[in-house]
Amino acid sequence: MQNTIRVIFFCFMITGLSACATVTIEGDVPKTTESTTGTDTVHGSFYDFVWSPSPPVTKCKKNQGLSRVRTHTNAAYAFVSILSLGLYVPQTITWWCDGTSKDDAGEKAWAPPK
Repeated sequence: MQNTIRVIFFCFMITGLSACATVTIEGDVPKTTESTTGTDTVHGSFYDFVWSPSPPVTKCKKNQGLSRVRTHTNAAYAFVSILSLGLYVPQTITWWCDGTSKDDAGEKAWAPPK
């Protein structure tokens, strides 16, 4: 009985330590007052299956770029993922669009190499 309690406690510790994970990917885009942000919850699985019909697609305004993306999971998300054996894995994704909305007169438009 005591070993069972230890195993259960160990499983909860592993789940708790890995549950609150936040990963941020940030680019080199100038921060402005015209920045926009949004938050979406994506429902997927560890087996490349997406539960929603299609993931939400949001485009940045003209001349703005995707400057930062942050994915976050919490203890409840990790618990649901364990119970479903990885078939259902929710994650919260927050994104930021930044950059100037005005054209720079001295900047040339980028074109792919020929």
